[in-house]
Amino acid sequence: MDMENAKETRMDILASFGKGEKIDIEMQMCNNKYELAQRMTFYAGQLISSQLVKGEDYSKVKKSYILFILDFKWIQNDDQLVHIFLKKDKWNNVLFETDYCPFVIVELPKVEYKKEMSVSEEYAFVLKYNQDERYRDIIEAIKKKDKGIWNMLECADQIRQDEKEWLKKIEEERNELDRNQKITNARLEGYEKGKSEGETIGESRGKAMGEAIGETRGKEETMNKNIQSMYKNGCDIEFIARVLEQDIEYIEQIIKSNLHDKV
Repeated sequence: MDMENAKETRMDILASFGKGEKIDIEMQMCNNKYELAQRMTFYAGQLISSQLVKGEDYSKVKKSYILFILDFKWIQNDDQLVHIFLKKDKWNNVLFETDYCPFVIVELPKVEYKKEMSVSEEYAFVLKYNQDERYRDIIEAIKKKDKGIWNMLECADQIRQDEKEWLKKIEEERNELDRNQKITNARLEGYEKGKSEGETIGESRGKAMGEAIGETRGKEETMNKNIQSMYKNGCDIEFIARVLEQDIEYIEQIIKSNLHDKV
């Protein structure tokens, strides 16, 4: 897989299945470990809010899934290929039965060839090694066994016209957020690289100071854009504060500041 130009090579698919359930599939090929959890939460909010139009009631909200397929290891302390994150009660460890948006993580570097593989392992193996000549015969055998794999990159979704227009707008906003996040990630990676390379004392201090300032500013800019985007898409202030783990007062301040700038 091409590790360059991650946005251009990332797979974004929205599909409907069953009784109207939705799934947002994202392929991330560069290591976005700094903000992956926030990205998933933001996408979940978008996917849930896209299901209702003005005048509809909440009972029409269908279960939605956020599936992130990663070409890097995000969870370092195990070899589990698939992780499913569900909400549960903090005190008695009981799962929240009406969890309407589970998160699913697939880490492709953790897949290895075995004679007996589960369906999830087969799909992951094909995604990871589809262009690798060493595994051509194995992949062809998997495809013949499970014809669904032939179409896994061509998910045909049946969605309403108003959803299509909404999704186009969301994609534009995600692209803008991705560009801003790339800047932030570059600063963070530069900071870590600067520490590990052990440059001269003077250079190290100057670089660390500059990157620390850049990191702080980059995070603030990204947070502000996330707040403005979610507010623009109809999310209320309390929901934004809960998703982004910020104080309500801070959210209100950013929104008011943005409105003032437009006047």
